[in-house]
Amino acid sequence: MRIEILKSTIVDLNPVSKGDVVETTERTGQLLVQMGKAKEAPVSQTVVITSDVEETPVKKKPPSKRKPKANGNSQPGV
Repeated sequence: MRIEILKSTIVDLNPVSKGDVVETTERTGQLLVQMGKAKEAPVSQTVVITSDVEETPVKKKPPSKRKPKANGNSQPGV
């Protein structure tokens, strides 16, 4: 069954996003339609294959520009 995804979800152990059109079993497709996460898609649309998931790189936080305290006390004048 060909379905169009209405809400981001998982189909056949693959993450899919809103607007994707995927091919799945009749049972899975009907379940997602009943849950409101998909609708039946027209046959003429291109199918999105989701077996390769791109990982987004994690950005490291830049080092702090603050200077360390000389005496290590957090309260002034102690």
